[in-house]
Amino acid sequence: MACEALEVPQSQSQLCAPETYAQHPRHQEYLAELRQYQQKSGSPGSIMLIQKPGESRWAGAVGKSNLEYQTDMRVCDPYRVGSITKMFVAVAALKLYEQNQLRLDDKLATLLPQTTGRIPQAEQITVRHLLSHTSGIVDPPNESIRYQLAIPNNYRARFEMTTDQLLREYVYGKSLHFTPGTGWSYSNANYWLLGQIIEKKTGKRLQTVLNEWIFQPLQLTNTYLEVRDDRNVVRGYADLYGNGRLFDVSHWDRADSDGEADGGIISTAADLATFMEALFGGKLLSESTLAEMIKPTLLPSCPNGDCEYGLGIEHWKTELGTAYGHNGGSVGIEANLLYFPHNKGVFVLYKNNGNGSDKSLMNRLMK
Repeated sequence: MACEALEVPQSQSQLCAPETYAQHPRHQEYLAELRQYQQKSGSPGSIMLIQKPGESRWAGAVGKSNLEYQTDMRVCDPYRVGSITKMFVAVAALKLYEQNQLRLDDKLATLLPQTTGRIPQAEQITVRHLLSHTSGIVDPPNESIRYQLAIPNNYRARFEMTTDQLLREYVYGKSLHFTPGTGWSYSNANYWLLGQIIEKKTGKRLQTVLNEWIFQPLQLTNTYLEVRDDRNVVRGYADLYGNGRLFDVSHWDRADSDGEADGGIISTAADLATFMEALFGGKLLSESTLAEMIKPTLLPSCPNGDCEYGLGIEHWKTELGTAYGHNGGSVGIEANLLYFPHNKGVFVLYKNNGNGSDKSLMNRLMK
């Protein structure tokens, strides 16, 4: 897929058909909260979904998905989810674990022999370390200036790089941050490697594995990992110079993540909610495996000893108790997907601006 597809405007002949939630008893309340969030975050547009017992699902969209063409944001619009992808990849790895094709203490050097001598202590790094970010492996997207500059300098070249090339260019030969298992340090490279492990174990592309094990069984028809024409994907924006002017940085977001195991999934709010409901409803993993996935990583090096991360899943300390899910971010997007155990609620929040945001509205809305 040529990267030039980025420059093609959204196809008006392939619009989604958004549901309307105007009759929802809390529609005006939720919509007002969403508008306030969008305005405070300085985002062109935003989408929110709320699913709680005792009331029907609600979703809303405000603002614009494409500033150049002044396209209204819709609840059914597909968008880049960033690191929420890691939850899907973790589920695939844990399904291999359930099938006895993979053990959590299997070693990286055994699973991917090409890492021996290239990633320090590859013979000690385990699948659990990769899933929980306790491997000590470097994180090029967040730590390497050379990686970060490569995207704006030549995003087309970055877009064409394979996972093998990324590892050779930015990971192999780099020192670990700590001895595997002794510390916690978020690394997208962990999931580049997990993607390769899943593909090697199954003999299939990661997209195919996710299709067969997650997307198709749950009928997530608007969710995919592979690189496709992205004309109908919500555009991403960033205030690059801190002066309030937003630039379309979708080509950078695409070059950085599309098709990759660390953050390449494109989905919709409804599909993400269905995935979360299925995961915590026992439709994807057994009860014992799910418990293993959400079990907190405890290390002295983490604040209060709790690293607030399980196996591909974040622990969010909220006013309503611990919520499970993941945040995803890139230059032009921020996405959030959370499950609240106290009421089995699902919360989805997205905006097409890459800066951080105050997400405390979830404490009011998910009671």
